[in-house]
Amino acid sequence: MADLRNGYRTSGWGGSAVLSALHCPIAGAVFHRMTELRYTGNRSERAISLPVQYGRRGNEIVVRVGRPEAKTWWRNFTTHSPLSLWIDHRWRSGVGRVLMPGSRAYAYAAAIYRRSPSSELPTDPLVLIKLDPESDQGTAPGIRRGARLWRRWLLAVTIGEVLGFLFPSVTAVVAGPIDKPLAAATLVAAGTIEGGVLGWFQASVLHEALPRLDKRRWILATAFGAAIAWTVALTMIMSEGFQRWPTAAAIPALTAGVVVIVCCLGVAQWFVLRDHLVGAGGWIGATALAWIVGLSVFTAVTSPLWQPDQATWLVLAIGLAGGCLMAAAMAGVTGSFLVWLLRAQPHTRCRAAQSGDRASRTLLNRSRRPRATSRNR
Repeated sequence: MADLRNGYRTSGWGGSAVLSALHCPIAGAVFHRMTELRYTGNRSERAISLPVQYGRRGNEIVVRVGRPEAKTWWRNFTTHSPLSLWIDHRWRSGVGRVLMPGSRAYAYAAAIYRRSPSSELPTDPLVLIKLDPESDQGTAPGIRRGARLWRRWLLAVTIGEVLGFLFPSVTAVVAGPIDKPLAAATLVAAGTIEGGVLGWFQASVLHEALPRLDKRRWILATAFGAAIAWTVALTMIMSEGFQRWPTAAAIPALTAGVVVIVCCLGVAQWFVLRDHLVGAGGWIGATALAWIVGLSVFTAVTSPLWQPDQATWLVLAIGLAGGCLMAAAMAGVTGSFLVWLLRAQPHTRCRAAQSGDRASRTLLNRSRRPRATSRNR
């Protein structure tokens, strides 16, 4: 089947699900001996993607071909062939060649693959992959750029959310109880402004990583998502959490309301982000998690400090302190995912899995050189 994320073909829904899990920061750490391999079929010229088990020693990777009689992909590597491999949370290019049991280099590759010296050597065919050292030259600068982007995102988004949150905070104090429609509508308007301010600060950083990003669309999407979140939240507050509803109806309504509140901002922004990044759907979950963490921090800080009949300045000060911590927590989570998502963007097909790439040609020549030398001998 085709993998809609990148145009590569996978073996089925199961393989596609495994590949998606491998690119998730948390699940990827669990499957630390599995990765994604991409290549172009020699005969079909199709771009193929599949999950594989591997062992590693430096820039040498060994992939085990389990049940080789039921698989054909490894036959594309009977000679040195270019490929791409997802290693260390980034794409690396290289060349691979299959080694059959009994061949001279098989024992060397098997020693790389086995998990420990005490474990048994594999008996299946092995694909020995040599990663291109040049494909890792940009890694350290890339990591530094990612760390710099994360710091700028953390600072800008924290400031943006704090400044934006001042609008609903002040409005809530001035407008008074929200049981009146006018007060509630005013608070929704203030929340929409909060979203616009947050979106502007986010877009100012995001535009550097994605120059083609339409900043206006991002700001409008963020403001729209914030308006939906505030509308649903105030509806739940005014209905007292659906306490007067029958339990069978209140629980689903409350659950749906919470889901909408934490997801609507990410969904609105996803409509913009999907035009620029592969796998942008993960932004919805990352944003939801970020707001859950942020709102939890805000509640934990402000709830015990806010008391009845407090001075207005004290209420605002407590809200501002809680808002700062909430904003920092939210920005930290979304910034971490953003850096990971940018680093996880796939190579183009021609660079990832075609022999026309200069780095691939160089590595192919290096790999074939020892064979030519041995023939001369």
